[in-house]
Amino acid sequence: MLDMIIGHEKILNFLEKALENKVLSHAYCFVGPDNVGKRTVACHLASKILNTEPEKLSTHPDFLHLTREIDEKKGKLKKDLSVAQAKQVRNFLQNRSWFENGTRITVIDEAELLNTEAANALLKTIEETSDDSLMFLLTTDDKALPATVRSRCQVINFDLVSDRDILSGLKKLDFGDQSAKEATNLAWGRPGRAVQLLQDSELLQDYKSELERWRKMLTQPFYAKLKNVEDLFDDKHQSRGKEKIKRTVDVWIMLWREFLLKQVMDNHGDVKISSKNVLSIIDDLRAVQGYLNRNINPRLLMEQILLKF
Repeated sequence: MLDMIIGHEKILNFLEKALENKVLSHAYCFVGPDNVGKRTVACHLASKILNTEPEKLSTHPDFLHLTREIDEKKGKLKKDLSVAQAKQVRNFLQNRSWFENGTRITVIDEAELLNTEAANALLKTIEETSDDSLMFLLTTDDKALPATVRSRCQVINFDLVSDRDILSGLKKLDFGDQSAKEATNLAWGRPGRAVQLLQDSELLQDYKSELERWRKMLTQPFYAKLKNVEDLFDDKHQSRGKEKIKRTVDVWIMLWREFLLKQVMDNHGDVKISSKNVLSIIDDLRAVQGYLNRNINPRLLMEQILLKF
């Protein structure tokens, strides 16, 4: 049940109609925030095509899910998707299906992290893709993909889901009313994040803590803000530390958007931050998410952002 799609009815109807009429594209690029439902929709469609349950896709011989690999020496995720992985996709799609008239399907997570060689190899694969294969590229930013790759995919944008739809979906998953409301309020339009919060009490507490931290920093002097974020850099395990910073940045982006969209500046007393500056902060926070994958010093990045508010 946790693979149930919350929201995105128009996208789902469009894809299912294309499947029914046998006019699916050979390559799709799903664009939208993390945890909004891109992978869930891709896997839902794949499970229909392969006539299997979504939870059994990972063991289906005609399905390949590509994600960043773990660097065995460093014990952390590699910073990009490699050319070897792109070649793995090519080899997989070039092989015949295990079933008569079957389809080979690939889902590529974080496609924006394809390195140059990998993107070039994938481009060739897309150009040579046959009618019995299907590829889904999932990304938070399609502009980070090479234009040549993007132009050969049908791009579908996933918007944030309304709180009403998320709350309704969570109730159908048998989560309690109060906990569902709390998770919906903290998910900021992303159903996958709402489910994560309900399944992980530690993550839920982290979100609450970040909300409190952010509110305090709105009125703190710079030196106090630096002290307030010091705990983000005390994890000696680099991979864990980066994930912690990413979660924090993710929450801050949502909070600044809410600050801007609801025009709550007048409700913060002495807090006076121009819309232009808020937009600049949001852009910088988005950049941090990308820089963290390139091993740029996160402390320096954070200090630059804190100077703006």
